Amino acid sequence: KLSTSTISSWARNIRLPQFQPESVTTNAGKFSFSRFASGIGQKLSSPTDNANDGTPSTQSSAIESFAKGIVDSSLNAVKAVQAKARHAVSQNKRRYQEGGFDLDMTYITENIIAMGFPAGDLSSGLFGYFEGFYRNHMEEVIKFFETHHKGKYKVYNLCSERLYDASLFEGKVACFPFDDHNCPPIHLMKLFCQSAYSWLKEDIINVVVVHCKAGKARTGLMICSLLLFLKFFPSAEECIDYYNQKRCVDGKGLILPSQIRYVKYFELILNKFNGDTPPGRRCMLRGFRLHKCPYWVRPSITISNHNGILFSTKKHPKMKNLMPEDFWLRAPKKSAVVFALPGEPGLTELKGDFKIHFQDRQGDFYCWLNTSMMENRVTLDASELDGFHNRKLPSPGFQLEIVMIDYDGVTRSPTPAKIGSENDAKNGPPKGEVDSSAFGSETRAIPRKHEGDDDDVFSDSDGDESASKTATKGDRVVVQTVSSSGQKEQAGGGTSSGEPKLERAPPAVTGDMESTDIKAIAADASVFSFGDDEDYESE
Repeated sequence: KLSTSTISSWARNIRLPQFQPESVTTNAGKFSFSRFASGIGQKLSSPTDNANDGTPSTQSSAIESFAKGIVDSSLNAVKAVQAKARHAVSQNKRRYQEGGFDLDMTYITENIIAMGFPAGDLSSGLFGYFEGFYRNHMEEVIKFFETHHKGKYKVYNLCSERLYDASLFEGKVACFPFDDHNCPPIHLMKLFCQSAYSWLKEDIINVVVVHCKAGKARTGLMICSLLLFLKFFPSAEECIDYYNQKRCVDGKGLILPSQIRYVKYFELILNKFNGDTPPGRRCMLRGFRLHKCPYWVRPSITISNHNGILFSTKKHPKMKNLMPEDFWLRAPKKSAVVFALPGEPGLTELKGDFKIHFQDRQGDFYCWLNTSMMENRVTLDASELDGFHNRKLPSPGFQLEIVMIDYDGVTRSPTPAKIGSENDAKNGPPKGEVDSSAFGSETRAIPRKHEGDDDDVFSDSDGDESASKTATKGDRVVVQTVSSSGQKEQAGGGTSSGEPKLERAPPAVTGDMESTDIKAIAADASVFSFGDDEDYESE
């Protein structure tokens, strides 16, 4: 028999192996899950704990690094786009790309620099500020000159449309403004050259910096004038060629015909006038001829100078209600048309610089001239007219003839006389009719083909409707008449039968005629003729 104590001791020592693995496995799983959850809890609670403790956060550092990377990448992308935009805007111009600089700037000589407009400062206006994205930025330009020419540079601004604070360049800024794609007042060229020369001669290392907006055409005009003034080259052509090669990779810098013409004017001033700009010569602009002019070239006309508009077909009382096709009148000479004002001394008085601007649907073209630097009759080819090559339709052989006369400010008053009479030369045409030599008397400094001949544009009858359209050869007023069969006749001649044909005279051309009268005259091309022999050739 077993005692009670023995049984109790035995019961306490009994082990049940079938339940032990399950219990151990369950507990181990619970412990593993606890450790995993505890780890997650520690990780989730660590940012708050760290923040409360004031220690740096690994997660916030990662976010900051990521944001900084995005900003840096964006800035680099903007700089890349900006560089491409600046190169695109500078087009064919050479750029200065040394020492970490990339500027639209060229050394024409060691002491003469051409560059684009320094934009990006609010002192040049809101648009000028935004231009700093694709043009030379003001800060970079200042940094360049402070690095390479500190205290030894002077800036010349040619822009009439852009200014900036001169204190940005230590006050060493001079302005000689004139409009883009135009020419300066001729006296401004000498003033610029004198100012630049005075600065250069102060110190051998001084430099002049010349810019307009793009730093090409206006800049080229003034720099070429300065090269002539400093006697770098003996001729305007050589100065222009040198500048073009230095400034542009394709040699096309100063290419506008009027701007090239003004450099040649300055050469003439230096060589023929001893450097003194001649005073403006007073002239009366009588009209224009367009030679080899196709039917689609019938432009409106605007004449201006640096002070404003002098004449415009769009505003003149006789022309404002007409289409250009109505007031451009075909001359007897084939492929030539003429423009003049019947009954008036001319279109407008000119003195010094003036601009003739033609406008039509095919595109504008224009030219700048100076009365003191030209003759009274000038013929310009299409290649000598600004913008003509950009027109939509070509016009091979096109020429513009400009006709002026010397003018003293006194308007001539026609007195009655019979055309063909011995008093014609003294008294002129009948009262109330236009002077038969509407382009005026003998032109200045140009030899005439026939001594004493007048350059006739309008030729009318003597006012008697029953009289024939005739004139003597000595008067140089040769007018064609039209027979009933449509055959053209010349004064002094006749029909095929040898007898002159009498026709009704055209409307009298008076000083107060209306636009309808001009259209009526234009319908009869026989009343318009020119004083040169070739103008009488049959079409």
